[in-house]
Amino acid sequence: MSEHGVRPDSAEGIRAKRIHRCWTQNELARQLELAADPRTRASLPSRSSIIREIRFHEAGTHQPGPVYSELYRRVWARNPEPAEGSPTELPTDHIALAWTIGRLNLRVDRRTVLQLAATAVASAALDPAQRLLRALAGDHRPDATTIAHLEDRTRGFHRLEEHIPAKDLYPALIRHLNEVSALLESGLPDLHRRRLAVVAGESAILAAWFAWEQGDEHMTASHIRLADAAAKHANDDSIAACMAGYRSYMAGENSIQRTQFIQRGLGRIGEGDPATRAWLLARHAEETALLGDHRGALNSIRQAADVYAGADINARPWTCFLDPGRFASMSLTVYSRLRRHDDSATAMGEIALHLGPTTEVKKLCVVAAEMALAQYRLGDVTEAVDSARSALDATTAMNFPLGWERLDNVAAELKPSRTQAAREFHSEYVATRPSRKQPSPL
Repeated sequence: MSEHGVRPDSAEGIRAKRIHRCWTQNELARQLELAADPRTRASLPSRSSIIREIRFHEAGTHQPGPVYSELYRRVWARNPEPAEGSPTELPTDHIALAWTIGRLNLRVDRRTVLQLAATAVASAALDPAQRLLRALAGDHRPDATTIAHLEDRTRGFHRLEEHIPAKDLYPALIRHLNEVSALLESGLPDLHRRRLAVVAGESAILAAWFAWEQGDEHMTASHIRLADAAAKHANDDSIAACMAGYRSYMAGENSIQRTQFIQRGLGRIGEGDPATRAWLLARHAEETALLGDHRGALNSIRQAADVYAGADINARPWTCFLDPGRFASMSLTVYSRLRRHDDSATAMGEIALHLGPTTEVKKLCVVAAEMALAQYRLGDVTEAVDSARSALDATTAMNFPLGWERLDNVAAELKPSRTQAAREFHSEYVATRPSRKQPSPL
């Protein structure tokens, strides 16, 4: 028995130990291969078949045989469990965790989230929450420290969304947004009022995104209106530009409408806000590539790269996702759609430098899917299927609409392949994929 009270080679034990180490099923398969002695390794099936066995083991379809049981034992021994709690043991106080992470204003990987989660509740006792409660009760007016607390929270929520499914984080974000709204209704100096309006807009953007992920058309539209109103009140064009960028993802398969939203966002910020501008230019390149506009797509992705080189991705909460690996994946999307194979290979090399066992789960949904498409188009079916499985693992965990959309493209491209690995993945994907009903494009 393990310290978690379950057998390490039982379905619960395997999944718990994998998640506790922040591994995808693809990473666990790689670790099993590394743990095998030369003779055993020579007898192991392909990586995709090992992943399929892991899925069977975790689902409890059948128990691991002697070979897999021994390999699991070696893997767990070679990679001791972290001292921190597992993702399933994250504190339910997501507001405290968001504040703890937001204060850092740095990229946080999956393991860092676990480490911070262990201290978030204790740290919350030291934060300015009591001031906020008194302000909400009308006992005193919120001061700069209280507003900074809400700004930190907002940044934290934008960082947590890469690690925690929308349905789990959304209630805490709504509570946060309600507190901001209550303070805005009180009498405040203009400077404090503007800062709170910015917080409201930055929070409403994320609330709209979460509502869309869950298919709630009414609340998505409501949060979009709030974000736009806050942007106008605070005279913050970047909030409006970000909302337009998010809506470009929400527009379903309508690439023309997607492009229109992106152009609207670019028009709002002009030459300002480099990080948001770089993201929107890269989005423009993705969509124009899909429309077959080679010259426009290449022009946009090159502009995006130039702007990104001088951008601070921590300048606004929503741009924190755009680290070099994610930006490279957007370049890969463009080059792969344009069938520029040399440029695609270069982008994949850049991505590989930034992906690892602790990469944000939501990031893997998209990045691994784009890697799979590019690898398949470059003729590497085995690597393409490995990447597709990583994307499927992450997308299933997050139930992320954009991840399913990208995986639909991967599955469609792999379907004609006669290779066993591609056929196995396509069958597994069809069995795993939830209903294709997408949220409304609004």
